Amino acid sequence: MICYLVFCSLLIPVNLWAAITPHLHSDLSMQILHATSTLILLPLLASLWIQRKHLNQLTSFILSIFLCVMVVINTWIAFMGMGVRNGWIDHLFLALAAMSVEAYFLFMPTAASEKA
Repeated sequence: MICYLVFCSLLIPVNLWAAITPHLHSDLSMQILHATSTLILLPLLASLWIQRKHLNQLTSFILSIFLCVMVVINTWIAFMGMGVRNGWIDHLFLALAAMSVEAYFLFMPTAASEKA
C-alpha cells in the first residue's frame, strides 16, 4: 500500500508539469503517462465500490463519477495519442485525481482498514 501511495504521489507533480508544458513531451511519453494514471485510479474505484456501504454516500458518489470520467478520458487519450484540445486541463484533473487517491487512503483509515 505504501508503494502504491508513493507512486501515486509522484503522479501529482508529473501531471502538473505536463499541464504547464503541454507541448514539451513526446507522444509516447504522454500515452505512457495517461495509461499509468488510469491504472492508478482503478484500485481507488474498486475500493470505493467495495466500501460503498461504509462511506459517506455523497462523497463516494461524486468521487466515483469523477474517477470514472477520468478513466474513460485517459484510456481514450492513451490510445489516440496527442492532438487533444485543451489537454492541459486533463493533466490538472489527473493531478487532482491523484490527490484524491492520496486523501482517500490517508484520511479515511477506518474505511480502508476494514477490508484488510
